[in-house]
Amino acid sequence: MIKIAFVIDTVESPTAGTEKQLLLLIKHLDRTRFEPYLCVLRSSKWIEEKFDLCSLFVAGIDSFKTITGLKGILRLSGWFNENGINIVQTHFRDSSIAGILAARFAGIKTVIGTRRNQGYWLTPVELRMQKFLDRWVTAYIANSQSTKQWMANTEGVDLKRVEVINNGFDFSIIETESDINRKEMRLSLGVAEDAPVIGIVANLRPIKDHATFLQAANIVHAQIPTARFLIIGDGSEKPVLQKQTEELKLTDAVIFLGARLDVPRILAACDIGVLSSRSESFSNAIVEYMAAGLPVVTTDVGGAREAVDDGINGFIVAIGDFEEMGKRIIELLKADTIKQMGRESRKRSLERFALTSMVAKTEYLYNRCQEGSN
Repeated sequence: MIKIAFVIDTVESPTAGTEKQLLLLIKHLDRTRFEPYLCVLRSSKWIEEKFDLCSLFVAGIDSFKTITGLKGILRLSGWFNENGINIVQTHFRDSSIAGILAARFAGIKTVIGTRRNQGYWLTPVELRMQKFLDRWVTAYIANSQSTKQWMANTEGVDLKRVEVINNGFDFSIIETESDINRKEMRLSLGVAEDAPVIGIVANLRPIKDHATFLQAANIVHAQIPTARFLIIGDGSEKPVLQKQTEELKLTDAVIFLGARLDVPRILAACDIGVLSSRSESFSNAIVEYMAAGLPVVTTDVGGAREAVDDGINGFIVAIGDFEEMGKRIIELLKADTIKQMGRESRKRSLERFALTSMVAKTEYLYNRCQEGSN
């Protein structure tokens, strides 16, 4: 039995990108061969009330600037030893620092780093720290070819140490294709049956650039006044975006839905899925759109081109180019091929992003790394 400790800062919500992928992996690992443990630097309300997939350890690390942080790393290291952990896998910056050092202190030979973003927030000091820690990492998992190359260019990581494993999607949660489901959801949202509906699923943070989405929505609405725009997600930018919506006179067309656990049902009521981010490694939202059978309009970030074939199942536009984004949305809404492009999205999602494939490739990497450490 291979014991794996998944180290992450915390899990505030099961719907966030990295957290969702980690929870799916823990849930679907072959328990006859792998025993997972979740290690968080700090707890959260969701963890305390909802998490039940495996054993849990809370390290109690809030900062590395105090002696408490060092003690937390030592506690984590001791816990690794007590539980006979074979592999440590880290996520995010802080958990990488704590997890890699704790594994080092515990003498654990196999450490796997996870890269699901392209470090847009890294300061020069943090980047130097990351490069220093890289020497003790056995292998990396990147969720796109784009991020693999970014790691080589930015961190200087040998490409041979990086395994690309695409995000996995649980297709069983997709609503059965039905006009009844579509009508019911639209009715609950106050959207007309025949209205064109464009959705965006993303936390309301600056990096997701909803401002560009709203500016594109303004262009679309000027030509297609019946169009409605669903913003699914919550975050610090909500007041700013609501003000922008008012200034653009789009309050009747834009619906802020907040964080939702029924995203597949909402997407069943949409016609197009949009991503307006300024930086991504690989967007879970794109796969969700594709799985729901929607054509996608996305900015050219991260692994977007590994999912969206421009002109086949959607369009790719330059970062921040709201005029082109609006133009492409209008083009899709007026095209006779919109349903065909949606079918292409669904087909590609099944071929490229099956959950079973993600889990199998990850398990293979664990076995390979563990064999190499013996």
